[in-house]
Amino acid sequence: MQKATATYVAPPGDSKVVEIGGVTFFHGKPVELNSYEHGHLIAKLPGNKHFDVTVGEDDNKPAPVEKKRGRPSNADKAAAKEAAEKAEADAKAAIAKAKEAKADADDLAKDDDKPAASKSIFSTSQPNRSALT
Repeated sequence: MQKATATYVAPPGDSKVVEIGGVTFFHGKPVELNSYEHGHLIAKLPGNKHFDVTVGEDDNKPAPVEKKRGRPSNADKAAAKEAAEKAEADAKAAIAKAKEAKADADDLAKDDDKPAASKSIFSTSQPNRSALT
């Protein structure tokens, strides 16, 4: 998309307002234009001596897609149905994964409730040092 700024410079004794291509220009007031809506003006106004035009660089972004009007086609219905089924399958997979993670966490919590001696084979009892002194 290319952007431009156009400013109307009215000649002496002429109207201070002009409308070109559906855009109203007031004397001395800059107007923002873009190549999607006003490409014809961006091409035409630099050649007009009554306009000061500054054209920016083209950013190579694609034009926005307009929404289709009317009833959706059978292909659109099928695509929407397929997308909904995929979303439902993804949701079910996420639920199953969450349940599995919860079960693992519950198993770990049960292991933490066991006495220390049964947790590890390396646990040793240390003598009471206060009785030795």
